[in-house]
Amino acid sequence: MPELVVAMITGEELRALTERQREVLSIVVENKLYKNKDTAIPEIAEQLGIAPVAVYKHLLEIEKDELCNITVTPSVKGTRVYERLTLQPRPPRRLTAEALSEPRRAILAYLSDRPDATAFELAEELRMSEYAVNTNLRVLEAISLISKQRGRAVKRGVPPYVYNITLHGQATIR
Repeated sequence: MPELVVAMITGEELRALTERQREVLSIVVENKLYKNKDTAIPEIAEQLGIAPVAVYKHLLEIEKDELCNITVTPSVKGTRVYERLTLQPRPPRRLTAEALSEPRRAILAYLSDRPDATAFELAEELRMSEYAVNTNLRVLEAISLISKQRGRAVKRGVPPYVYNITLHGQATIR
C-alpha cells in the first residue's frame, strides 16, 4: 500500500514544495516505506534542527497539496497535541470528462458561441433554473473550463458575473 504513495507523487508536485517541505516529506516517506514506522514530529524536528511547531506547519502545507494525509494522535503524556503521523495514499484524481454532464456540455457550447453570458441568460436560453445553472457553473469553474469576472453594470448595484469558456474548455468540447 505505501508503494502507491510514492508512485502518485510527481516531480512537478515535489517542485511545488519548498526545500524544507521536501526534506520533511522525504523523512516521512523513508520511515514509512523502508522502516515501516510512523514518524513522530519531534523526531523530524530533531533530525532537521528546527522547532516541532515548524515541522507541524510544513506538514500542514504538504497535506494542503494533498501529497499525504496526516493523522494526528495525542502524545503519551497528553501535553502535546501533535505526536505521530501516518502516511495515507492520495485519493485518485477524477478525469475532466467525468464531470461533464449533459447540462454542463450545453453551458460550454453556449459560452463558446456567445461569450460574456450571465447566469440569468444561460438559465433562460437553456431552460434551466438559475440554481442549477449556478451549480454547474461552479463545477465548470473549479475544473478550469470557464472563467468568471464582473461584467458591466446594467443598473444600480453590483454588476453581474459574466462567464467565458477557457482554452481548456474549448479543447474539451471539440
